[in-house]
Amino acid sequence: MRVISGKYRGKRLISPQGNEVRPTSDKVKESIFNVIQFDVENSRFLDLFSGSGAMGIEALSRGAREALFADCSRTSAELTQSNLKGVSENYNVVCRDFRDALYSAEGKWDFIFVDPPYGSDYIQEICRIARQRDMLADGGYIIYERNVDKAYKLPDGMCVKKRKIFGSTCVDYIAVSRGKTAIAGSYDPITTGHLDIIDKALETYDEVTVLIAKNPDKEYLFSTEERAEFIRAAVSDYLNVNVDICDGLVCDYCKVHGIDTVYRGYRSAEDLAYEKDMAEFNKARGLETVLVEGLRPISSTLIREGLASGSNVKKYLPKQAANAIMRAYKEKL
Repeated sequence: MRVISGKYRGKRLISPQGNEVRPTSDKVKESIFNVIQFDVENSRFLDLFSGSGAMGIEALSRGAREALFADCSRTSAELTQSNLKGVSENYNVVCRDFRDALYSAEGKWDFIFVDPPYGSDYIQEICRIARQRDMLADGGYIIYERNVDKAYKLPDGMCVKKRKIFGSTCVDYIAVSRGKTAIAGSYDPITTGHLDIIDKALETYDEVTVLIAKNPDKEYLFSTEERAEFIRAAVSDYLNVNVDICDGLVCDYCKVHGIDTVYRGYRSAEDLAYEKDMAEFNKARGLETVLVEGLRPISSTLIREGLASGSNVKKYLPKQAANAIMRAYKEKL
């Protein structure tokens, strides 16, 4: 095993012996850190069934300010300590049952990684304790790695925001329920940056509706139905994201559906000025706007211009939707 990225990239990690400890595969680990990549820096990361400590060490390597490693096995705790040699960041290793570890962990945590023995029923109790003690920071996740066939029920006040499946392994991103819905949209076509806007909305809201608003005065590259197809493919890993279409004003749609917030992205001062004007328009009609600065490209115009010039824009498109978008554009030629 090795650290995948960051300050300690390439650092060799000692693997546990035997079959009692099952390390997270590099493929799953890389996927997890791709999902949380923009929030790892300066975060607090709790590696609850630490085993070799690989997940917490990866978090420290990528800029987490603190990590807590907890495991009831002394062998695992000692293995984690060995793997932490040369790591200078702030961390602590405790040999404790997960319950003791959760009750003794102070403050808010951005990520609690949970990879218990397969077949265990610990996740409900873990979520209950985390909720009871208000352990998750705003936008924080309990990241639960499990067997795909393992069914479980979350306690009240918690919900699964996102799910990724890798063969027989499933990773759920569990958060505190907020009981509210926001909207985003309408994306012609959807980009990786638009997924960042959706992620930001899901930090506060339980559900997000990507709303495709029909505007007869605007010329679109892709039809309403095509855009809906692309968005549904792009958010296939999200459990709480819906796609809808409306003919009238966005503010009227929100009033009918009891939604009071829209998330919009911008990438430049010119974009920001336009979005602020739109925000004032919506505010006068009872709709608040949250403006999100793009971390990755959020410009559908950039994609359309790139497609027209023959540039390679596939890297800016969500993986699940990229082929469908490229194919649909070629059919228009």
